[in-house]
Amino acid sequence: MSSVGEDAVGRIHRDHGRMMEMIDRIRAECGQRNTIQHCNDCHAPHRAVCQGNIDLLIRAFIEATMKHSLIESMFMEDRVPAAHRIAHNHAHMAISQQLKAIRVVLSEDGNYVQAIDGIDEIQETLLSHFRDFDQPLERYLNEAALMPQSG
Repeated sequence: MSSVGEDAVGRIHRDHGRMMEMIDRIRAECGQRNTIQHCNDCHAPHRAVCQGNIDLLIRAFIEATMKHSLIESMFMEDRVPAAHRIAHNHAHMAISQQLKAIRVVLSEDGNYVQAIDGIDEIQETLLSHFRDFDQPLERYLNEAALMPQSG
């Protein structure tokens, strides 16, 4: 039987894997990214399908990432030191601002090429976040699972 900490860490790892897979799918959707600067430079029939697919994938990615941040915040509620929880939640806010910037690019001019560049940037942010915040969180969760329950 697994502990709450092990279950939480497993969930975090699964979410991270899914988020990275979603990034790969978003990138793979635009085959012209290295040759054009804006979606308007692409052939119209292909552009409409490509943009629709990328839009759906980016929306799903943003939703999954925000949900993951909320779940991590719930895991941290009573199990980690306040200093880590505060810094970690501030990092989540910075990620949400990057995600918002991607949506702004799409709503302002529909340049999915630029939005995918933003996805590249968010991947770097997420990888740093996983290392700097989530690895310590995993240690806290595992330590909390080992502590005797009072009551």
